[in-house]
Amino acid sequence: MAGANIEMVTLPNQPRRRYLEGFPSFSHFIAGDRQEAIYRRFGSLSARNLLYQQSELHRLEHELEVYDAEDAQDLDDVAAQQRARQWESVATDDSDNARLRRELQLKIKSRVKEYRPDEALLLESRILALYPPSERVTGFFKSWFFWDSLPVLWGLDEHLFDKESDLVALSSDDTDRLNMLLLRYIGWLFKSKEDNNDRLRPQTYHVADHRIHRAGAVISVLLSVSLLIGGMVCLTLVANRSVGLRLGTIILFTVMFAGVVGLLTNARRAELFGSSAAYAAGT
Repeated sequence: MAGANIEMVTLPNQPRRRYLEGFPSFSHFIAGDRQEAIYRRFGSLSARNLLYQQSELHRLEHELEVYDAEDAQDLDDVAAQQRARQWESVATDDSDNARLRRELQLKIKSRVKEYRPDEALLLESRILALYPPSERVTGFFKSWFFWDSLPVLWGLDEHLFDKESDLVALSSDDTDRLNMLLLRYIGWLFKSKEDNNDRLRPQTYHVADHRIHRAGAVISVLLSVSLLIGGMVCLTLVANRSVGLRLGTIILFTVMFAGVVGLLTNARRAELFGSSAAYAAGT
């Protein structure tokens, strides 16, 4: 199509290259950041496919059970007894009953070998175990895809990522709440120095993960040390005061510590209880 955009990109230790806007630039964008490896899992289609497989195998199973029931009606049928006990009788018998059973067995063999519903279920369970991308990653992904209201892919693929509930990320975003706050309000401070805007749109920047995690770790250490030392100092100042004041001080700092751990980190409930109990015992 006329007027297609070309994005200038630079690869390490390689001369400058050109990528057409579309699948070439899109794949380069995804490959440049593992957190942007976002794809559709097509959950509805996978479920429909599994249901069709079940129904087809269920129908074949029913046909086989009908044949078995017919053979079991006449216990004096020698041919039926032989077919039930000896495969050669099924393979060499020229009767219509044997021929129909052979055809059914070939269908069952083909369908089970082709579909392998057990493997399909295991594959589906692995896909369901993948986590959806975070709002931050999804927002940046879609802002790149729909830059200036023009999708990078055309045709039906313009709506490829409309169903956000169907998106999965191959790499989990382990950013905690503190890092999310830093990204939201002062993310520009952690812009990657190695990013030459080769895979980004104008007026966008890429945040270096190691820098934001380092800043979050420093702030976490400062907060924990401040709360621990602050609690001990305050308890020292009120050591000669009433028991109620000392207990109130311990409760106040314990609540503050639990709030910091619970609101700014991804600590689980058991971890929150354990760290709060350890902090209260330490003060």
